[in-house]
Amino acid sequence: MPAPALITTLDEFEAEYRNGVGYVMPPRGSREASIDNIRSFGDGIGDYNPLYRDEAYAADSRFGMITAPPIFIYGASLGIAMAINGNIDGRRLSSSYFPMNYAGGTIDFHRTIWPGDRISASERIVDIHRKHSERIGDFVLCEAAIDYHNQRKELVATKTTLMARYQNLGGGRTIQYDREKKTQVIEESPDPLVFERQRCGSETRYFEDVREGDEMPPLHKGTYTVTELFLFTHGVVGTRRSPRAALEAEESKDLGGGGRYDAEHARNRRNMPGQFDWGPQRVCWLAQMATDWMGDDGTLKRMETRVRHPNVVGDTNTVFGKVAKKSVADGEHLVELDVYNENQAGLATAICRVTVALPSRSA
Repeated sequence: MPAPALITTLDEFEAEYRNGVGYVMPPRGSREASIDNIRSFGDGIGDYNPLYRDEAYAADSRFGMITAPPIFIYGASLGIAMAINGNIDGRRLSSSYFPMNYAGGTIDFHRTIWPGDRISASERIVDIHRKHSERIGDFVLCEAAIDYHNQRKELVATKTTLMARYQNLGGGRTIQYDREKKTQVIEESPDPLVFERQRCGSETRYFEDVREGDEMPPLHKGTYTVTELFLFTHGVVGTRRSPRAALEAEESKDLGGGGRYDAEHARNRRNMPGQFDWGPQRVCWLAQMATDWMGDDGTLKRMETRVRHPNVVGDTNTVFGKVAKKSVADGEHLVELDVYNENQAGLATAICRVTVALPSRSA
C-alpha cells in the first residue's frame, strides 16, 4: 500500500488542520501519581521540594502527606498531540517541510493530585492562527484544548496548547536568537543547584505581607546540559524506542527526546543551533518559581505562558520574577506574578503570568 502524499506547503497544512477543528482525540493512556513517579518527575524538572518527595516533611504540612506538584499533569501528558498534527495522518507530515516548536499556552489548576491518583488527558482541536515572524517568515499557531481528569472523573486541570508550525528554513539554517554572554550569570552544573535551592516552604507567606513590585528570589537553573535534557525526557515525558521506519523518515540515528539528542537532526529538521530542550520543561521551571515562592500553604491557580526563543545545550538559564498585582475575588486572596526565564544574553526565552492564592491573616 503506497504511503499517503506529503503535505508540502503551509497553505495546505493550514487548510487540512482547520478541517479537524472540533475533533476530540480518543484517550491515550494515563499516569499514576505514585510516590516513585512523583519523585521521578521532580528529578526531571529539577524540583526537590520536600513537599513532593519527603514523607516525614509532608506529614506536617496542611496536606498531611506527599502530594504531586500541580504541574505533574505534564507527566500524564504534555498535551501537545492535537496541536502538532491535528487530525492529519502523521505520515503526511515531515519535519523536512514543517518543523514545530512549543509556543506556550494557559493552564488552570482545579484539584490537588494525591498519591495513587491516575491522571489522564483528553485533547480537542480548537483553532489555527496565521502569523508572521522576521526570523522564520509565515507560520501558524495550532491551538488545542486539554482536560486532565483523575480516576474519579474529577477535573484536575484544563489547558490550552499553542504549537508553531513553519516552513523548514532549509540548507542547515537555524533560528537566530541572542546567545552572546552579556550578564554576570555564572555557568555551573544544574545538579548541585537542585540540592542548594532555598524556598519559602513551611514558613507561611501571607497575602498581607506581599507588596506589588516585590522581587522574587531568582531560581538558578545553571547551564543546560544533555543530562538535564535526558532527565526531563525520562522523568516527565517517558523514553521510548524508535522503529526503523521513524528513523529513516527523519533521517536520524537517534530520535531520543523527539530528535533533540541528534545535533545534526536538530539543525536540519528543527532549525535549532544544537541539541535543544522541550518547551514544557521551561514551563515547569516557571511553575517551580511560583510554588517555591508561595510556600506550602499557597495554591497555584493559573499560568499563562509564552515560549518565545530556543534554549539549547550550553545556554545558561535563570528564572526571575516579581509581584505584579494583588486582588480579592470570591473570597480568595490572589497574587499575580510576572516570571520569566532568561538566558546568558539577558534574553527572556519564556514568560509567564502566574496566579496564586495565599492565606490571609484576616481569614
